Amino acid sequence: MEKELRTKFYLVRHGSTAWNEIVRFRGSADIPLSEKGLKQAEALARFLKDVKFSAIYTSPQRRARDTANIINKFQGLSIQERPELKSVNYGAWEGKLEGEVARDYPELYREYLEHIESFRFPQGETLEDLKDRSLRVINEALSTYNGRDILIVSHQVVTRVLICALLGISNALYWQIGQDPGCLNIFEHHRGKFYLKLLNYCPEFPD
Repeated sequence: MEKELRTKFYLVRHGSTAWNEIVRFRGSADIPLSEKGLKQAEALARFLKDVKFSAIYTSPQRRARDTANIINKFQGLSIQERPELKSVNYGAWEGKLEGEVARDYPELYREYLEHIESFRFPQGETLEDLKDRSLRVINEALSTYNGRDILIVSHQVVTRVLICALLGISNALYWQIGQDPGCLNIFEHHRGKFYLKLLNYCPEFPD
């Protein structure tokens, strides 16, 4: 009997940035990791150093790319930057503090909190838009590296949406999925399905 192939996806949310720490809508802004974010990326690198990845995919945005590069110190692979893994396009909200958005767009902000599964950011994307583009990378990686270990480094919105998609659940559950800066999620794919093995794990790092 042919051996059943199992593919592991390691989904990483990049380390913290200054904008994470003051709750500012980041989106397509290309901001660097903070000192704390660099420590989180180093902790991930140490935790994953013994995993033999066959491929590393990353969002091209600096905070994700730098997280991937730090993890790659123990891997030595050619990192594949993919625009499909970019953070959501927040449109008119990008760069604004959450409190400013709540004040300036009260009705839209309420809809964002209560019905994010159908919400379109003003002049921006929906979660379904993001789901469609990010799943292209998952499907390509599964086809190319079936039976191996794959690292994908992206953003909070992307990892939350991918977790919903891989589990076959609605984006209406988006807010109920914790994704802290520098966290790791692991899925295993076999028998045509994705199985969640680890969720929102943050390796410890020294202060």
